Amino acid sequence: MKDRCIVLVIEDDPQFRMTMTAYLEDSGFTIHEAADGIEGMAMFEAYNPDIVLTDLRMPRMDGSGVITAVKKQSPGTPVIAFTGTSDPSAVDNVMRLGASVCLFKPIEDLSHLEDAIRQALAQNERPPNTGG
Repeated sequence: MKDRCIVLVIEDDPQFRMTMTAYLEDSGFTIHEAADGIEGMAMFEAYNPDIVLTDLRMPRMDGSGVITAVKKQSPGTPVIAFTGTSDPSAVDNVMRLGASVCLFKPIEDLSHLEDAIRQALAQNERPPNTGG
């Protein structure tokens, strides 16, 4: 397989962020994490991740803002959104903005998140960031 992929996790719930981060690190990904969209976009610029995972509802900058900013700066970078809302218009909106997929929280089985990441990366033409 390829070198370790860099994943940026943007989630304001510290417990959920820690759970995702630990699982994804154990799955072989390099993880950077942020507590909101503003911090996340600063980390996006600093680390040039291969994929971004973002919550939709966060303080300062929400997930829709993150998706818009990521797609403007790096159209080929896949974004996976997740939300606790069951509002179908919110899901439709993030898909229109360019998210690869929108998952619903709570994510009971994190292997589904890992599968979504691997599928989004496989569809992405950009080679992984190897830090070099």
